[in-house]
Amino acid sequence: MAILLFFDCEFTDLSSSASLISAGFICQSGEQFYAELAEYRVDSCNDFVKATVLPLLSRRPISSADFVVLLTDWLSNLGQDFVFISDSDWDQKILTNTFTSVGKSISANWHFLKTPDNFTNGTQRCLFNDEMAAFFLRHPDENPHHALSDARAIRNAYLRAESGP
Repeated sequence: MAILLFFDCEFTDLSSSASLISAGFICQSGEQFYAELAEYRVDSCNDFVKATVLPLLSRRPISSADFVVLLTDWLSNLGQDFVFISDSDWDQKILTNTFTSVGKSISANWHFLKTPDNFTNGTQRCLFNDEMAAFFLRHPDENPHHALSDARAIRNAYLRAESGP
């Protein structure tokens, strides 16, 4: 059985040359992984990222190669098959590009799902969107556009929408 893994990435801009800044992952059961990367260039960041994302960074940055190793090691302790769930196609693109940049590829056992598009029920899609916004109201210590906080919000909203109204 595949493990649901909610994730979010923060990156320099919305372009094919974007670089990963940080990534947060949280399982349905609550285990989490977070990293900030070192290779991005501040001058490549758009104004939104400079004003909103960069001030939230607080960890010692690691290389992309170390990130890939640490993430895959963490995942290997959790299971074999994963469904990575994010709220943007960009997250999968940036994660895949980061793996490619260090000569690695995404595992064949990793599947990606963009939510709330996966919900065929309009009520569930609305519930997901409402829960995303409500998460940050209920948790004022969490910051939107911090990768791990966003991953937590996606997890919360997805699980709430999946269970229905």
